[in-house]
Amino acid sequence: MPRIEVENLELEEKVIHLKPVAKTVKGGRKRRFSALVVVGDGKGHVGAAIGKAVGVPDAIRKGAMKAKTRMIQVPYNGTTIPYTVVGRVGSARVLLKPASPGTGVIAGGPVRAVVEAAGIRDILTKSLGSDNPTNCVWAALDGLKQLQSPTEVAALRGVSVDQFPMYLRELPPEGDKYDEQPILQRADLEGHLAEEPDRLSQESKGDDQVVGT
Repeated sequence: MPRIEVENLELEEKVIHLKPVAKTVKGGRKRRFSALVVVGDGKGHVGAAIGKAVGVPDAIRKGAMKAKTRMIQVPYNGTTIPYTVVGRVGSARVLLKPASPGTGVIAGGPVRAVVEAAGIRDILTKSLGSDNPTNCVWAALDGLKQLQSPTEVAALRGVSVDQFPMYLRELPPEGDKYDEQPILQRADLEGHLAEEPDRLSQESKGDDQVVGT
């Protein structure tokens, strides 16, 4: 995977897990802090790393610097991911599943931080193994690494993207068509609800006539 240039990206840092650690040396115990940091721009770029230092600010800073060198790019399908994947690291398994617009981010703390930093707004996730925060973050990143855009898959198969089902085609994350779709569906639903009382009243009249005869 080519390295992503982070100089032009507006990155945000989030500390997922912070804990004290100790190492026994000749002179005694050497105490430090370990910080798990996730970095992302909310536009498809995300990375994570662990930083260790004597002080908490230095540990966070080192973790953020390492995370910026390990950035990955996540393909979108509208506001969600293209298809279902399972990320695995050690005994941790994280299921990442696409969701319809308006679902939101259904995820726990560590996985939520990763997908939100990547800019995914609708997704369903489930932790299927270890609940260790560090392993969950690595498993979520492993799942996101497996994703490929419809254009990449079509090029590998030597076919056109038009041959894919509609739900597998690449949708724009922003746009009038995509934003209006939920509004149109809601309008149709409201229209059906408005017609529902008239239909029920007509059916009830028909029942009364049958009973009266």
